[in-house]
Amino acid sequence: MLKLSKKVDYGLIALIHLAQNSERCSWSAREIAQPYNIPAQLMAKILQKMARSGIIKSHQGIHGGYALGRQPDLINVVEVIESIEGPFSITNCISETGYCVQFEKCTIKSPIHLLNDAVHLILKQLTLAQMIGQGMMQPKYNSDNSSNNLVTFSSLPIA
Repeated sequence: MLKLSKKVDYGLIALIHLAQNSERCSWSAREIAQPYNIPAQLMAKILQKMARSGIIKSHQGIHGGYALGRQPDLINVVEVIESIEGPFSITNCISETGYCVQFEKCTIKSPIHLLNDAVHLILKQLTLAQMIGQGMMQPKYNSDNSSNNLVTFSSLPIA
């Protein structure tokens, strides 16, 4: 089953929280985690990973905490996934360190690579702003069968 990890779920929850509450300069990991019943220590580790990648910024000191590092429309889902979990891949054989004993004889590696690239493209095009409704766009599936642009986002808001 293709699904996001809990850590990525929590990271996206934190980013949406920061975007929707940007009137405050910074939020602690505990303040972000508490309303969603997420363990504060786990949230802190996730936030640290996203801060290392520049998605969010951390502030030290008594009034320290976390804030978005960029505007929500400049943060895409694939970079959130990669900051928390490492390089994106839907199967082990596509990952940088993955190995499959069937690789030489595999009859589906080419279609799996195409699927991986399509999912990667969709997640790269989906921004945090779209997730929270600031310019949410309807995905439009191209029918021209080109592998370069499988999905685009039209300007029609999602109802």
